[in-house]
Amino acid sequence: MIEARVLRFIKEYNMLIPGDTCLVGLSGGADSVCLLVLLNRLKEETGCKIQAVHVNHNIRGEEAKRDAGYAKGLCLSLNIPFYEYSYRVQELANAKHIGTEEMGRIVRREAYADCMDHHGATKLALAHHQNDLAETFLFHLARGTSLGGLAAIRPERENVIRPLLCVNRNEIEDYLHENKIKYCEDSTNAADDYTRNRIRHHVLSYLTEHVNKKTPSHISAVSFDILEVLNYIERQTKRMIAENMEFIRDPGVPGSDKIIKAEIKEGFFEEDRVLQRTAVMRAMETLCGEKKNITREHVKRVLDLWNDPVGKKIDLPHGITAVRNYRNIDLTTRFPGNDVRVGEIFRIPLHQHIEWGRLCVKARLLNYTGQLIPQKTYTKWFDYGKIKSDAVFRTRRSGDYIMINASGGHKKLKDYLIDCKIPRQERDQLLLFASGSEVLWVVGYRIGESTKIDENTKQILEVQVTGGNTNE
Repeated sequence: MIEARVLRFIKEYNMLIPGDTCLVGLSGGADSVCLLVLLNRLKEETGCKIQAVHVNHNIRGEEAKRDAGYAKGLCLSLNIPFYEYSYRVQELANAKHIGTEEMGRIVRREAYADCMDHHGATKLALAHHQNDLAETFLFHLARGTSLGGLAAIRPERENVIRPLLCVNRNEIEDYLHENKIKYCEDSTNAADDYTRNRIRHHVLSYLTEHVNKKTPSHISAVSFDILEVLNYIERQTKRMIAENMEFIRDPGVPGSDKIIKAEIKEGFFEEDRVLQRTAVMRAMETLCGEKKNITREHVKRVLDLWNDPVGKKIDLPHGITAVRNYRNIDLTTRFPGNDVRVGEIFRIPLHQHIEWGRLCVKARLLNYTGQLIPQKTYTKWFDYGKIKSDAVFRTRRSGDYIMINASGGHKKLKDYLIDCKIPRQERDQLLLFASGSEVLWVVGYRIGESTKIDENTKQILEVQVTGGNTNE
């Protein structure tokens, strides 16, 4: 019995709970009429209230008016609240230069959302069935898709439910005929104007008639199996991301949720390859905010970086760059103001602040009376009497060096940065406090020995750098 199967399906996926108000998308066709009648008959078992909404596209003239009138009359006979929305879809499609079919989907979504909002619906029920799922599966397969595309139509997602995915089109029509329930025929369904119609009429019908009459249900079963696998992969991917990735927000904008970098750690590459691919895709989507134009090839290029030399860099869609570092791969997105301005110079400010890209430098003079020197990464004390008048903030230059001990020993800045395992592409972005070719402070790292505070220090120059990734 179809009613019992649908009820089990609803319970299996927890589609409805007592107290829900379920809005049914009612076109007047066999599928949506069957859905409305079934949910209305099952309302005692589910503990839900039923409403219906009809969207008139004003494309099929009198036929469209007929469908709207029938939908309204059916709801009146069943004592179900009925709401109708009307759009001139063809005119809207022409104005926006998009296809009529796509415009139809847009206005339906708009109508459903508005109706739910204004009439207190908690769930939206749509009448997709096994044949619809099979058509979508074949359509996605033919065009090229991931496993996600083969989990073609999901039984439930957020507040949208599809209780008829457990039955096929023939079962729906048989149920309506057995119960003497009328419905409307959409003449456009018989045409081959749309790709989906051609799949329905020629591909799926052939498979059903000449290969296996249960083709729609078999494809549906495979799609549900894929969905279970994807749900498992999703859980494992979340674990893997939590353990092996670090997302860095934009610190230059207080309270910003903008993710500007994803650090893929070494342990990531010990995980299963399928999880790696899924996690990299998630990271790229997080950085750019969308999936568009991110392909399998882009993901593969990121993963292949792990076997490339340190410093190797690739460019990806949406302004994302991937770089092979010593112990990780960094995915970074760039946007205005994110970078230090290479080569620019400014002299030490006193009792003021200077903004440089996303960095802010503050400095002040203090008397030294033996106070405890702060051990902070981005706040440093210098002996002001040892600092020459040409001291400036800048980025690195050829010939730079840093004093590494009190006896005058020094090291080329390049060698020091390599020792610190700072990626090559980041070295030119480092902010330096320097006097001539002598680097007094590599901001974020060490200070040189020549201007350190000692027992003869009279005045302290306190320099604090904030912004960028400088949170202490």
